[in-house]
Amino acid sequence: MAHMQRSLVGEFEFTLDAKGRVAIPARLRPEFSEGIFVTRGFDRCLSGYAPDEWERFVAEQTDDTSAMSSKGRQLRRFISASANWEQLDGQGRIKVPAALLQFASIAKDVTIIGVQDHIEIWDRAVWAEYRKHMEEEADATADELATS
Repeated sequence: MAHMQRSLVGEFEFTLDAKGRVAIPARLRPEFSEGIFVTRGFDRCLSGYAPDEWERFVAEQTDDTSAMSSKGRQLRRFISASANWEQLDGQGRIKVPAALLQFASIAKDVTIIGVQDHIEIWDRAVWAEYRKHMEEEADATADELATS
């Protein structure tokens, strides 16, 4: 059953359990009632999409590249090969495959952030470092704008 897409926002801290499961934030779970596609994201994080958003994302990424071109094939492989579909369990958790955890350097502590049409799953320390860098960049940009 289709539902209206809400913007996914917020930052949430979780811990991976011994079986490699992580809870999807309760506030965001309704968006993933039909499952979630988890794949390698950019900047060493994992991206999670609801099925309809996944279809849109794949179409958007591969739209202007032909499957006949090596770049098009490479992009399709990067996006699809690592993708994993999961259904949330009774506690709202998903199992994250070891290869994806390894890709994102996730050992135990996780930060999940809402990024409008998808979520990202980060190793907490990696996210803290990335966020600090982003904030410094934003401060530098604001200083530049203020003095120009």
